[in-house]
Amino acid sequence: MNKNIFYAASRSTVDSSGGIYGLSADRNGVVKQEFFQELYGVSYMTYSADRQKLYASCAVDNGGAAAAFMINEDKSLTLLNRLPSLGVSTCHIVAAPGGKYLYTASYFTSNISEFSLNEDGSLKALERVVTFSGQSVDVRQERPHPHFVSFTPDGEKLVLVDLGLDQIKLFDFAPEKGLLNVDSPEIFKVEPAGSGPRHLVFNKSGDTAYLVNEIGNTVSVLSFEGRTFGCRQVISTLPENCKCYSKTAAIRLSPNGRHLLVSNRGYDSIALFDVSGNGLLKLNSIVPAEGEGPRDINFLPGNKYFAAANEISGNTAFFAYDENSGALEFTGQSMDMPGALAIYW
Repeated sequence: MNKNIFYAASRSTVDSSGGIYGLSADRNGVVKQEFFQELYGVSYMTYSADRQKLYASCAVDNGGAAAAFMINEDKSLTLLNRLPSLGVSTCHIVAAPGGKYLYTASYFTSNISEFSLNEDGSLKALERVVTFSGQSVDVRQERPHPHFVSFTPDGEKLVLVDLGLDQIKLFDFAPEKGLLNVDSPEIFKVEPAGSGPRHLVFNKSGDTAYLVNEIGNTVSVLSFEGRTFGCRQVISTLPENCKCYSKTAAIRLSPNGRHLLVSNRGYDSIALFDVSGNGLLKLNSIVPAEGEGPRDINFLPGNKYFAAANEISGNTAFFAYDENSGALEFTGQSMDMPGALAIYW
């Protein structure tokens, strides 16, 4: 099995056609396409708990959906099945610990969906849809906009980041039962109002989380003690006195925990932060994304190279990464990829 395979999702901005690219990178960072799996309306990807299946948020007709794939020996994909999420713009997805549940977030319909899974990893049933209400202060926050679902490092809570409410919700989770407190989650209010939180990543010890705020163009450094969060720092992802319209998208923590990277769309770039010993951030540099609208960024297998999926310009650009200094250097390689959305492995 080629361990250097990674996946890239893209979809046409015209008709949502697209799919998942299987790509490989050699030791010199040269990337080539190995295969392509069609998937209408694809947005994001996640592994099963045992990493033997790949799940993707996608679309059926005009609604959101989830798709389940078998990962073959060569890491190509075989579709198992798809099920509607009863949401619109199903933009994020996560498989639960224990292998029995899957969750999606739907941006436009203000809901998350809980799927049960069969023993073979295929989607069994849509068990429930949880819809939220409310608003915040920005024009884009006229209603809830769930944008991210994941689990706390201990696997005991589902984390929901809601751009529309300026909130992080924490739901108790049991591997055999699914979500337990859908009517009374723990809620952390993101400040200042109008920040528009989008995605979150935990450090390895699980006591610190980094939250990227799309509308505010900031990163919040959050303490985490098992029940809720506390804010320790808010830092901009843009140059001082930057006046252009921009919005953040993806956030990644380097494997060694020394660097945090965030993509800026509008000021099309990657903001690189040094992570201090106490977890706080200091801006290191801001590097051009070599494309327009970097919706996702990620390390490649081996962690010596880095990629930016530029949605608007329809290309994925590749960079060399220095694990000591954090420096990103464009390799000169860029792959055409209509509506590039996500990099995952």
